[in-house]
Amino acid sequence: MKYLCLILSIFSTVLISKLGAQSLQVRSIPVPETYERVKYPNGSFSNYLQNLPLKTENKVSSFKKQDLSHWYPIFAVIYKPLLFQDDLEQCADFTMRLWADFHKDTNQLDSLYLFNYAGTKFHFKESKLTYLKFLRKAFASSNSYSIKKGAKEISYKELIPGDLFVQNETGGIGHVSMILDHAKSKSQEDLYLIGFSFMPAQEMHIEKSPANRGKAGWFSYEGFLKHLTENYPYGKPVLRRF
Repeated sequence: MKYLCLILSIFSTVLISKLGAQSLQVRSIPVPETYERVKYPNGSFSNYLQNLPLKTENKVSSFKKQDLSHWYPIFAVIYKPLLFQDDLEQCADFTMRLWADFHKDTNQLDSLYLFNYAGTKFHFKESKLTYLKFLRKAFASSNSYSIKKGAKEISYKELIPGDLFVQNETGGIGHVSMILDHAKSKSQEDLYLIGFSFMPAQEMHIEKSPANRGKAGWFSYEGFLKHLTENYPYGKPVLRRF
């Protein structure tokens, strides 16, 4: 079993390094043995995230074009180059960008909202801004605290791709991660691929689980909570949904 999981992990890494972003998506990453990928309806945010394209190489670039790959255990890197040339697309911002890009790519911009700092919804339709100016304003004026205050509270039993782990106790520095994919075993055990960005502004990667925090690079819920609290001391993680 241990060796099969290792082979699956190596196989996924080879795939990501050999295939281009046009032909490889999040859903191309193999699930662990005895697990099956959970299917979500076409047109849903969850399905959109499962089909995000991946970069050819596992290299995370910052807004200053620095290679930050050595900072993280990387499973794959999302193929979405940064939109701005300044320090705007940090962890919370990149999750907001994925939510916004989903609405743009599915022609639902009239339904798009993000949050102001206090957590009040900020609607694209009412903003009278271009898409990029709307994102810039949202990124510059909100953070993990805004998502914690404004987004819907959920239970760990409800987790699906698109849901968020939010850390922020005081309104200052915090952290946000987003579930990008979901697998389930025959015994109903859940595993997740989790999108991870940080600061300075940088591309989003899929964080690779240590062996004691999940299986074959996928995180268990409890495993990811421990991963966050041990490595990112920004407060107790809470669960949220846009």
